[in-house]
Amino acid sequence: MLRVQIEGLIKRYAGVAALDGVSMELRPGELAFVLGPPGAGKSTLARLIAGLDRPDDGEIFFNDRMVQEVPARERRVGMVFQHLGLWPSLTVAEHVAFPLRMKRTPAAERRRRVAEALNAMRIDSLAGRRPESLSPSQQLRTALARAVVADPDLLILDAPLRLLEPRAREEARDDLRQLHRESGRTTLVLTDDPEEALAMADSLAVIDLGRIVQSGRPHELYNNPIDVFVARLLGPTNLLQGQVDGHPGDLRGEIIVRTPLGRLVARTPPGATAPGTSVTISIRPETMTASSTVPPGWNRFPATVERIVFRGDVRHIHARAPGDWPVLVSVLQGQSQAIREGQGLTLSVAPEHVVVLPGKFALT
Repeated sequence: MLRVQIEGLIKRYAGVAALDGVSMELRPGELAFVLGPPGAGKSTLARLIAGLDRPDDGEIFFNDRMVQEVPARERRVGMVFQHLGLWPSLTVAEHVAFPLRMKRTPAAERRRRVAEALNAMRIDSLAGRRPESLSPSQQLRTALARAVVADPDLLILDAPLRLLEPRAREEARDDLRQLHRESGRTTLVLTDDPEEALAMADSLAVIDLGRIVQSGRPHELYNNPIDVFVARLLGPTNLLQGQVDGHPGDLRGEIIVRTPLGRLVARTPPGATAPGTSVTISIRPETMTASSTVPPGWNRFPATVERIVFRGDVRHIHARAPGDWPVLVSVLQGQSQAIREGQGLTLSVAPEHVVVLPGKFALT
């Protein structure tokens, strides 16, 4: 299995840095995701790793081999592009066979490997059809089969699910998980979909403006974002402007922050935070409880329900807290049947879910 190490990667176009000192590692056999908004540098990173473009600076290692000068055809990388790159004139089987033809694989072995790839992607019955007659998910499976038929050491998928409808997207996620599990192949997925990244990734790196902002396990980034950008990117959150007020007596690992909702006890962030420091508070909607019974040591504040949005298994409660501050709470349907619009609530949240982030955020 392949280990990929990237150190200080820089790529400029017309003097503008698409990648600005990117460093990251893909561990052997892991399913790694890079998440970022459009234009963050994801596709540029994919092309540099695959050898389709050359970096202006920095190093790329496959295991212990430096490869930034190695041609793409020698890197053993399979790649699926955003728009799949299927040719209208070729059948499904001809698409899958194409990489093997380029390698001059003998005909008998080529037929065997194409058949195996088609079966693995469950498109063997489509072998004679052309792309225009395929559904988007069938086109994706064709592109995946073409990418893996030559047994690459590294598979790169550049926003592979973007063109699928939500229902087909979940099925495609299962296909990708199964493909990765069965092959054990080091796989890198580039996406702008946080739900996709959180649901599938072994490791996750967030990129913005050509730089890696934060990396780690998905649950680590979701629960402990490094800044407001990462907190917002990974899902809904309540953001509050605050100012550090001190520490709650002799309790360790907690800090008091003055906010529009009152004084909140929060988890102490890494590094020293002096009293008077301006900070931002992030509280995920699902970490708050709407109940008159408040566990000992939890933060509590009143709120009034403005509207309720039904989302099947959960209800999103949009409320107004002290200072007319908007608050979003996600509550399981079975635990929120009695909640009505216009009703007053007591909201509570444990200190470990009150996350302190550096600086002030911009009101939008």
